[in-house]
Amino acid sequence: FSLPLLKLEVEAPLKDNNEIFLQLESAEYRDANSNRFDTQLKEGYLSLTSMLSARAELRYGLIPDFYIELQREQWGYDFWGATSSLPLLKYKYTSWSDLGGMYQAELPGDWGHWALSITNGEGMQSDEIGPRKQAQLVVGLAKAAPFYVMASYVHGGYENYDESFNKKTRLLVHMSYEFSKALVALEYYGTHDPANAILAGGIASGVDVSALQATNVEGQGVALFSYMSLTENINLFLWADWLSPVKQEKEKNLKALSTGLSYEASEDIHWALAYEYTDYSDTFAAAIRDQSQLVLATRVIF
Repeated sequence: FSLPLLKLEVEAPLKDNNEIFLQLESAEYRDANSNRFDTQLKEGYLSLTSMLSARAELRYGLIPDFYIELQREQWGYDFWGATSSLPLLKYKYTSWSDLGGMYQAELPGDWGHWALSITNGEGMQSDEIGPRKQAQLVVGLAKAAPFYVMASYVHGGYENYDESFNKKTRLLVHMSYEFSKALVALEYYGTHDPANAILAGGIASGVDVSALQATNVEGQGVALFSYMSLTENINLFLWADWLSPVKQEKEKNLKALSTGLSYEASEDIHWALAYEYTDYSDTFAAAIRDQSQLVLATRVIF
């Protein structure tokens, strides 16, 4: 039995529809340097809308990754710990939030929306350690609703490595179709990192890239997720993803599956019974790690 995390969200309204948003998180386990249930600020930013055009927003502070924020709103089945998180978070290719600023607005002609953010690139666990910044562009297209397309490109650099192998990029493409009682979504993500950063940051679930140090490593992954309403309160959900963190070493890959049933006992209480399975290829790391577990999870909002 475990208590994966507790969250406290505070929305403080200001004049003219501006607001301050805070999110505190106390997690059972965050990373190798964290103590159990230490509380940290996960989000904390000023949201300004009064001085902008309609449906535009400016955020400044510890801002969430906008692509991840939108994707999580669509998915919503990640409340029983790290293994149920979205792939970019689960495999540590991105942080939930970072210090910086973001502007978002609608595209003309009801095509959708776009957002541009500039952040430190260090993630929420670290202060600024150098002058480099990270830029992210997110574009969401809704003209063909209920078919939706979202794309994101991230470009930045690591501070700790030589210019010849310090680049960090993320290319993300997400497509989904919403039925009256179901959702099907497909996502592709391409990554570019120094092998040194993968080792130091535990990226890609501990993949062995020790022989590639002082070089750039490209990876790619595909994720499929869906859910379907069986009754008014019961949903069937499925998440499957495949990750190849080192393109030039195709035998190093992993496959993960999470599927189960969820039950909304009330507006505030959500249960999920899920089966999770992760299969690591023989050469992924020093040892074969095939994992599976049955999870009964509860989310309570109050």
